[in-house]
Amino acid sequence: MKLLFSLLLLILAGCSTLPNSKHITTNEGEFTYYLEGKRLPAVIFESGLGDDMTSWAPVINEVQRFSQVFAYNRAGFSGSHSDNETRNGATIVNELRSLLNTANLKPPFILVGHSLGGAYMELYAKMFPNDVAGVVLIDPNSSKYPEQCKREQLAFCDPPSGMPEWATWFFPDAVEGEILGFRTTHSQVNGIETFPNIPLAVLSATHKNEEQGDGQRKSRELYVEMHRQLSTMSETSKFITCDSCSHYIHADAPELVIDAIKWVVAESEN
Repeated sequence: MKLLFSLLLLILAGCSTLPNSKHITTNEGEFTYYLEGKRLPAVIFESGLGDDMTSWAPVINEVQRFSQVFAYNRAGFSGSHSDNETRNGATIVNELRSLLNTANLKPPFILVGHSLGGAYMELYAKMFPNDVAGVVLIDPNSSKYPEQCKREQLAFCDPPSGMPEWATWFFPDAVEGEILGFRTTHSQVNGIETFPNIPLAVLSATHKNEEQGDGQRKSRELYVEMHRQLSTMSETSKFITCDSCSHYIHADAPELVIDAIKWVVAESEN
């Protein structure tokens, strides 16, 4: 099973870029990105841990029909390199902001983040609220989950402290850096209490499965509850669940993600 999983990760990591991707140098490093469409606001996609821009392929073509879209590879994936050694949320947010500025994209933006990318986009909105018109979080990593998990005496509460040796064969050092930066990222997100009152959609994969043990079920219920709480950061918000979805909601039910982005874009224009 581990070998199969390793091969899958290798395939995912090797996909690298979307068609017609571009390459640019910023004051933070070099980055590969994809930019299409003209109608503003621009929708900015941030991938999850270990994923490159191709993870957005199921939704990006449809989104660019109604809005400008921007996706990129974080440092370590094809064509992207950072001069920064640390790989925590604030570093990545600043790299992305510099990249958007260098590529001449005009704020305010619609931020879309998956998994750990959701934590990065939450932090972006908190750090630079005037740059953001709306946010979509897809099965996001919740910075408040670990402490609540411990309070409820559940298992596996802490974020990973590093990659197993076999995983280092398939992923660039930057991915391990993001894992090592997990706790710092959580502290940075929790350190800014105010989230801008902008349209916010949070999508959660409930993973309902009768075969789950009691511990797994309670952990999943808490994970979904933390997503619901994230949706309350703004007065204008939607909380959307998908019982049949895996962690990759944008692959399993792309229409849910597209509709959520459409809703946020429309609300941001009101």
